[in-house]
Amino acid sequence: MDASRRWNLVLAAIAMVLGILVSQQMRLVAVLNNTTRVQQGKILTYLVTRTIEENQALNRQVADLSSQLSGLAPPPLSPLKRHLAQAERMAGLTPVSGPGVVVKIHDATGASFPGEPAIYELVHDQYVLHIVGVLSAAGATAISIDGQRYVSTTSIFCAGPTIRINGINYGSPYVIEAVGPPLAMLAALNKDPDVQGWSQLVSIQYGMRPQLKVLGYQLPVHFSQAEPAKI
Repeated sequence: MDASRRWNLVLAAIAMVLGILVSQQMRLVAVLNNTTRVQQGKILTYLVTRTIEENQALNRQVADLSSQLSGLAPPPLSPLKRHLAQAERMAGLTPVSGPGVVVKIHDATGASFPGEPAIYELVHDQYVLHIVGVLSAAGATAISIDGQRYVSTTSIFCAGPTIRINGINYGSPYVIEAVGPPLAMLAALNKDPDVQGWSQLVSIQYGMRPQLKVLGYQLPVHFSQAEPAKI
């Protein structure tokens, strides 16, 4: 066998061995990659499971603490906060609920007698002011007019065919809601001569309600003369 043939056989053997080695290495790399993916998957599964369990434990803890908190009595108000809450109630800044009376006033649909002036068919600011005064004198603790809380700074006056309440124009009908002793307020309305006289010109209807809610005053409070007292 000549030298060139031997070299060809040697090269072929070397190539075969290299091919076998490369093939085995590729299989080893594939096995290692597959093993790494399996391990990563197991780690991720473990982390997800652990996170879910921790969240469930925290949710149970929150539920337990919420249950304990709901069973606790609210902390007592400090004297300053107690005085502030009382002042806000007296100023009409907080909602009030309870039994009361609703008065609905609206313009007349026609003349009450021949030749009646058209101005008599309209509801005037003095009607609303007077009824608010009657209800207050009868024990009303909170009054609203068309949803506007009546407070010490409330202004009520005619503005053409409308009535301006707390700086906002309202048209007929006007709804007055008063929380307080219903029987006393109804009796006061029934006995008041002005209310009964005006009811011959415009429509004035009123009745008791077992439950009313009068909202607190929502607009900014402005005092032109008064100043905060120095304590």
